[in-house]
Formats: sequence, C-alpha cells, structure tokens
Amino acid sequence: MGIDKDKDILRPLSDKEVDELLDLYRNKFGEENFHYLLIYNQRKWDRQLDEAKIAREDPAYISLRKQFFTHRSGDFRKWGTYVSLHRDVVQSVSFFSWQPEDCPEMWQCLEQTNRIEWTRGALLTNVDLGFCDRIKELAQKRGVLSQQPRKCFGMVLPHSGALKAQVPELLSEFDIRKLTDEDAAMIHAIWPNNGEGSLAYLRALIRFNKTLGICRSDTGELIAWIFQNDFSGLGMLQVLPKAERRGVGGLLAAAMTRRIAKGEQVTLTAWIVSSNWRSEALLKRIGYRQGLVIEWIKLVPLDAA
Repeated sequence: MGIDKDKDILRPLSDKEVDELLDLYRNKFGEENFHYLLIYNQRKWDRQLDEAKIAREDPAYISLRKQFFTHRSGDFRKWGTYVSLHRDVVQSVSFFSWQPEDCPEMWQCLEQTNRIEWTRGALLTNVDLGFCDRIKELAQKRGVLSQQPRKCFGMVLPHSGALKAQVPELLSEFDIRKLTDEDAAMIHAIWPNNGEGSLAYLRALIRFNKTLGICRSDTGELIAWIFQNDFSGLGMLQVLPKAERRGVGGLLAAAMTRRIAKGEQVTLTAWIVSSNWRSEALLKRIGYRQGLVIEWIKLVPLDAA
C-alpha cells in the first residue's frame, strides 16, 4: 500500500496514512460509521496477511487488498477525502469526503482519475444518497451504457448488544461448524455472484475471516452458511432450498453476530436490499436497527450492456 507508480490525480496512501484516516473517521463519525468500518476491516486484513507472510502482490489474496487513495494535491486530514479501489470478482469503488460546498476535492478525484474501470463492470459501493445522481451522470460520461442501482439499508447493532444476541437452539438433526477450504468449491458453484477470481475470494475469506456453516448431522451435507464481510459484519448468508423455513438462517445470523462480537471490539453491521423485508425482519429480531440508507451501483460492462 502506498507505492506511487504514476502521476494520476489519485495518490495512494501509505499504511501510516490509512491509520490516520481510520482515526479521522472514528473521531468524526464514531465506530458505527460504515466508512470507518471499511477502513478498520482492511487494516485488520493487512495485519493478518502480513502475519501469514503473504506478499501484497499475491494474486490469490488480491481480493483482501483494498487500496486507499486521496487527491494528489489535497490533504486528507482536513476533509477525510478518500477513494478506495478493490479487486475481487470486479473492481469495487468506495469514496467519501465531508468537504463543504459539494466536496470539490473528491469529485476532482473521481472525474480525473484513470484508475476506475468504468466500462468494465465496476461496482460503486456504499454510495451516499447525496452523491448518487452526480456519480451516475459521471459514469454515463465515461461511456457506461447501463447501470443497476440498488437502494440498501445498513443495519447496525452496537457491540454491547451483539454480545447479548440470543442464539436459537439448533435442531438435533443439524450440526454447526466453521467453514473449511473444502467447502469453498461447493459454495462457489451456487453463489449468485461467482465469476472469474471469485473462488479465490471465497477461499481467502474462509482462511482469514470468521465463517459458520450448518450441516446435516447424519451425512455432513452443508446446507447453510454465513461469512464475515469486508465491513467486519454479516454477509453472504445463504440457505439451500431444502433447508428453508427451518430457522437456520436466523440461527446463523445470531451465532455469527455473537462470534464476531466475542472476537473483536467492533460494531456489527449487515447490508440488505431495501425491498428484502424478510432479511430486515430477521436482523431486527436479533437486535439490529436501520442505520442508514445508501445505494450500491453496478455499472454494466460494455460487452454485456
């Protein structure tokens, strides 16, 4: 992180600077802020990967290597201006600034950089509603023909509440365990977002993130699972059709909530599409509340538009 190979308007931040950015967001918005949590989780991954002696260029773990940038001529310490670029199935892009008068520094970064893969299917994540119209217009100017915006709720549960999450009793016909590398191929085969590089992403998550799966106790067949996501919260909860309406989804969400809270001093979060009332109800039963409303915007690649 922090190697500057060109003169793009986006200047990469060093590890020390990313730590400063983390402190800025904590002090400005608190530890329930999703930009804070994104930076927090990346620095956790950085430490884990360094301890495992995994090189930063290792392609097997590129999905755990978000890189943070700021305006080449600006000072991120003043307005918290950052752009994050990340590669897993596609490039994902996150950005924010609290600069007054429409965040000119941030928009210069987005409008002038050559680092964003606008027409190759980039995913704009965690987009503040006040930024949505302008970023969609910018994507069109960059040649994007089709966009798929999704309004999402950021569900939040403070750490103290997560520690007290009530986990339903597991039916005797099921067992619960951590996921293993051997589970990755099966999960990948039916994961709706699978694609080039996504199997390596799942394997990396299984190795370094918290995971849980529910299996049949007689055959060992994996029938439901959940991952810790890149905000250190809940993600990728999936229950096979044969096991639906057995309560395993709610059990996994509650169990993962408590497991993360016992291992990390972090606010628990989950992203859900605003129309997914079932997931919202499930999370609210555990104690989550709606923290914010944002958009995730998928830019359809030109070869698929």
